[in-house]
Amino acid sequence: MDFNNDITLAKVELYPLQVDGGVSPNMALGSMPVRPALLLRVFDSDGCYGWGEIWANFPPRAHVHKAHIVEDVITPKLLGLTFVEPREVVQSLRAQLSVYFLHVGQSQVFEHILAGLDTALWDLALRKAEQSFVDFMGLSQTTAKAYASSINTCDLNRLVPHHMNLGQAHFKVKIGFLNDDDRALVEQAASLFPDGTHMMVDSNQMWDLDRAKKSLQSLEQYNLLFAEESLPANASLKDWEELARSTTIKLAGGENIYGIDNFLSMANAGMQILQPDVAKWGGVTGTLDLAEKLPQGHLLWPHFMGSAVGQMAALSLTAAIGGDSVCEMDVNDNILRTELCGSVMNIENGVVALLDNTGLVIEPLQQFLKAHAVA
Repeated sequence: MDFNNDITLAKVELYPLQVDGGVSPNMALGSMPVRPALLLRVFDSDGCYGWGEIWANFPPRAHVHKAHIVEDVITPKLLGLTFVEPREVVQSLRAQLSVYFLHVGQSQVFEHILAGLDTALWDLALRKAEQSFVDFMGLSQTTAKAYASSINTCDLNRLVPHHMNLGQAHFKVKIGFLNDDDRALVEQAASLFPDGTHMMVDSNQMWDLDRAKKSLQSLEQYNLLFAEESLPANASLKDWEELARSTTIKLAGGENIYGIDNFLSMANAGMQILQPDVAKWGGVTGTLDLAEKLPQGHLLWPHFMGSAVGQMAALSLTAAIGGDSVCEMDVNDNILRTELCGSVMNIENGVVALLDNTGLVIEPLQQFLKAHAVA
């Protein structure tokens, strides 16, 4: 699994996008009044290019902030850099800029940028090699399983049957709201799921240990597949271990975990489903590296909520991981997912077809980029 071409980086283009309207997932940590995204395209000296996505869901102008950082700090370090493997570029930037981002208090923003850049470099390297991700990885399967995520309470009766008809069998509902209605919400949702389907819940880091223990114990009767982010990601390993011992529900998390060592520490503390986000930490390289070190008995389910660019990267990784891996897909109306790259997010029989063209992701439509560009 090696690239063979020397690639010299020559240009970086940034595309902060914003879409008003759509449907915001209802989350205890806040709503998404707009749908922002930050795409980047990297060019080599021959004019070949690759696309990536940098996580920018929150706050509403995060995409603009990060675009400025890439333009002012990252791009000058990239131009003229020659590499073969995408990890070489990320390693070079870490060596040069880690202390800088520590100094300005933006270390995790740096991780988001490196993740999106890594995806763009993979797309570039695959296009340069004239290979698809499926062929390069030698995958036997050309589809990825996807689960229906972030179903708002008011849409349960409409969206659950719809996604069942698409063949999906896994459904995630947001909980953790402060009015203590978690059990009632889960009971309402659980009544819609027949045998053979699986329900998961996500409280988005809103509980402390006592609340998490009481809430999960009250939900055990509903046979949940997992509970996501039942504690803040920076809660002590001791707290995670105590929570894991206190409930029969499997614990999940990862969208706010940074670094393989931290993922493995959480796995050892009782987190059984690890959920890295390709646009937030590690990109393609980090996720594949984590998958190789995944402890036995644990699962890797890529997290994602963004545009079609990052979603296709996450789906591709899900296929590469294989086995019981299932990728997150938001159910809510969002044209960044459904229209940005054309009709590539179609779910049939519970899976999404991977791309058979060269590269990792499909190129966004230029008219969409222009229509939703942020100055």
